[in-house]
Amino acid sequence: MTIEGMSDCLRWCDKAPEDMVKLAKKAMREGGKAVTKGMRPKIDARWRKLIKYKVTGGRNDKDLNCGIGLFNAHQQQGKQPAGSPVDDWFKAYWKNYGTLTRRDPNHRFDKPIKHAGTAAASRRRNNVGQPHENFFEGALEGYEDAFFNAFARTIAENIEDCYDR
Repeated sequence: MTIEGMSDCLRWCDKAPEDMVKLAKKAMREGGKAVTKGMRPKIDARWRKLIKYKVTGGRNDKDLNCGIGLFNAHQQQGKQPAGSPVDDWFKAYWKNYGTLTRRDPNHRFDKPIKHAGTAAASRRRNNVGQPHENFFEGALEGYEDAFFNAFARTIAENIEDCYDR
């Protein structure tokens, strides 16, 4: 007895997990695009170019992740302070979460404010700081629906490609 097409079936079964991961990554990229496209109009034009997404994981790593946010592009705009230039990402972070006494109380900071007796405090222009605006959180509103809709649409449009191989 001979079963025709068995080798094709086994080859498809061997490649199926890899193909599914590729499809999931593609769908996550589309979800990331949809979210960043919706965020850009809600953010000040100066910070828009920092909005990006990154899809990581796959192959040996079983978990796929899509990170969406402001990524440091090591760009500087406008007047820079004396000394080394400051990346726009830091300026956006400070504007979003505030500085010194005006920091966002709901955000967890890795380091506390340096007290007045330190050298860093003696170089400050003021001891009050910049107020937090939380513009990033406002721009993120509704991201779950935008991501999921783009993800599901991409899966539905491309699922047949996995079966046709």
